[in-house]
Amino acid sequence: MRTIVLCVYASLLLTATLVPRTSRAADFPANSHQRWDSSGPLSLGSESGTPTSCPIKLRPTGQCGSSGAGAEEGEDCPYQLTLPPLTIQLPKQFRLLEKTMKELQSLKEVVNKLKGGCQECRGARGNGANGLQQADQGQTQREDLTGQDVQGGTSQEERRDGSILGKNTQSPSTMQEMQVKMNRMSASLRNARNQITSMQGRLEGLNLLNMDNVRSVVDQRVENITGVINKLSSTCTSQCAVRNSPQMIFAPRDCSDYNVLEARKNGVYSVTLDPRNGSIDVFCDMESYGGGWTVIQQRLDGSVSFNRTWADYKKGFGNLRGEFWLGNDHIHSMTKAKDMVLRIELEDFEGVREYAKYEQFYVANEFLRYRLSISGYSGTAGNAINFNKHFNHDQKFFSTPDRDNDMYPSGSCGAYYSSGWWFDACMSANLNGKYYHKRYKGVRNGIFWGTWHNMSTEYYPTNYRQAFKTVKMLMRPKNYAP
Repeated sequence: MRTIVLCVYASLLLTATLVPRTSRAADFPANSHQRWDSSGPLSLGSESGTPTSCPIKLRPTGQCGSSGAGAEEGEDCPYQLTLPPLTIQLPKQFRLLEKTMKELQSLKEVVNKLKGGCQECRGARGNGANGLQQADQGQTQREDLTGQDVQGGTSQEERRDGSILGKNTQSPSTMQEMQVKMNRMSASLRNARNQITSMQGRLEGLNLLNMDNVRSVVDQRVENITGVINKLSSTCTSQCAVRNSPQMIFAPRDCSDYNVLEARKNGVYSVTLDPRNGSIDVFCDMESYGGGWTVIQQRLDGSVSFNRTWADYKKGFGNLRGEFWLGNDHIHSMTKAKDMVLRIELEDFEGVREYAKYEQFYVANEFLRYRLSISGYSGTAGNAINFNKHFNHDQKFFSTPDRDNDMYPSGSCGAYYSSGWWFDACMSANLNGKYYHKRYKGVRNGIFWGTWHNMSTEYYPTNYRQAFKTVKMLMRPKNYAP
């Protein structure tokens, strides 16, 4: 009987002391000596571990149904304290202490994983700002984890932790993949830039070609309109009282207009190519072959050097009463205003005189590099301008020693022959070559006409070259009537 009384007293004492101990169970580290063990009996005794005379066992009641699908076995079962021959039933909340310990252990593992992931992140990024930012984010997430509900928070925090760790572990490989993609994009951009540069060069060439065609068409239309106007002017009969009146022509555009004014002497006359630019002086041959000729080039004695620059040939040079070049801009303006005929006269030092006449003669503007259009040969000197398919000066650009526009790929014809001309690759005619007072040897850089009657003896380098005493280039409108 005394033993029973002692056991009852011990049980009451145990009931009074167990509740505060359970409130401190969550504060114990997981690796310390556990005083609450759900898998084994709880022994009450001295600190040395010596058992008392009253064996007390704390265990579930045994078979008990679960509260829901997924609940652990015995989760809602009450705890019972067995003190033979008595049995004391404790509240079922004691069962939650086991789960609390498990969840605390799981939370500690999650925190350790987060800490390890942040350390790896800092190591991979060289302790950079991005690594510190992710570490701070991990610390914030750990604080959020510990502040959530114990019962339902474990799976959610594990999911968050898994996603964070996944990002950290995948970060190096993801950065490597991004670097590979960046390298590929850089190579693609370089290839695209090269293709754009190539296409831009081709586009510039096409634009130049198109502009050349447009300007050529415009020039041809202007020529056609000018021809129509000239034809309309020529249809005026004697009923036009001012036909022969000097006051009708206010500004002659070339020497042929002075024929209307009944000027019949060779000399220097003023013509107006463009009313906006004023008048210029030209030399007019009003006596030869019906008159009305505007002289654009003349060689007499070698007093003027024709080894000149592009700018000199553009504006003209020399003495109008001696040797000169009229100027490419002036030649262009005259050939654009009217359909012109070109006549070339040559004389050698043996007194042989020949001529070449071309029914179509036109020089384009500077933008088109003063391209030559010439055809319709007749005469006695031979067609050296259109010699053959390898040497043809028609549709060739003008070149000078300082401006290479010829068809010769390995050098400058203008520099080699010391003159400005419509070179091919290089020439079968050059009327602007050096003036020699007699036959010469060496480089054929003098005045040259490839179809001259005794030119066959010049094909050998050691032979003498033909020299010319006088050369003259003249033009007048095709519909000119003396």
